[in-house]
Amino acid sequence: MAEKRPHRIISAPIWGVFLLFVGIVLFLQTLNILPWDLWRTLWRFWPALIIAIGLGILLRRYNIWLVSLLILAIFGACLGIAIWQHGLTLPSGTVTGNYYSEPLGAIERAQIEVNFTAGIITIGSLPSTSPNLVEIDSEMQNGRKTMKASFQQQNGEGELQFSSANQQFWGEGGIKWEASFTRKIPLAINIKSAASNTSLDLSKLKVTEVQLEMDAGNCEVIMPSSAGTTHAYIKTDVANLEITIPDEVAAKIRVDTDLSASDIDESRFPQQGDYYVSQNFDSAENRVELEIDSDVGRVQVR
Repeated sequence: MAEKRPHRIISAPIWGVFLLFVGIVLFLQTLNILPWDLWRTLWRFWPALIIAIGLGILLRRYNIWLVSLLILAIFGACLGIAIWQHGLTLPSGTVTGNYYSEPLGAIERAQIEVNFTAGIITIGSLPSTSPNLVEIDSEMQNGRKTMKASFQQQNGEGELQFSSANQQFWGEGGIKWEASFTRKIPLAINIKSAASNTSLDLSKLKVTEVQLEMDAGNCEVIMPSSAGTTHAYIKTDVANLEITIPDEVAAKIRVDTDLSASDIDESRFPQQGDYYVSQNFDSAENRVELEIDSDVGRVQVR
């Protein structure tokens, strides 16, 4: 009696295909083809990994290459949907270049996120007659593209993100940015900067919230003069920080320094416990609530 040969069971290399997929995504991100924050959308497709494992079990008697290609196609479809949901295919989505502008339209308020490395960045205001939310010029000594920008709008609120397209060490690229924003609507600005010179003239802007994190560099900030109440948090490491508060603006300032020298104008902001406070702070129409956290450097407020 002929002996039956056992069926050969083939296990598809699911984890190998998954690592290949992750490696391709990371490679495209290092080339600035895909944004790093795409993972915030892509992680939602984790059930696809369970589907791939199930397919590997169900189709384990079939050709290993066919199963592998099918699983890779599923991961590729997830990537395509994630890119579409992330908004990369929209005209107002991510663009790379040396100039960017966005019309104000019906936007009533906006959040601005800036990620800048190695160079000089200046932020100011557009003319009062400008129809735009923002205009950004950037240049680099070797002529390479230096900026990525993306914009989304929903329910009257705009969200603008722009960052360095080619991050390099200080002195290698000579990046210089000039960004100007509308004076017409409230803005919340979040800036992360490293190895750079930063100049923020917010005096004519309606900035209600400022968050600034700087690692190594110099920073000059002029606070808003007519924005009502502005909440500001500034954290610096190995940096020189100079803050100017307009004469007509009251302030409440808390400074936490570690190996940093501080110089606060106590003629304008007398010290009260842990704070430096304007005498008319509680009744002032325009005021700044400022918190500074500085490690190694110098802080000046005037």
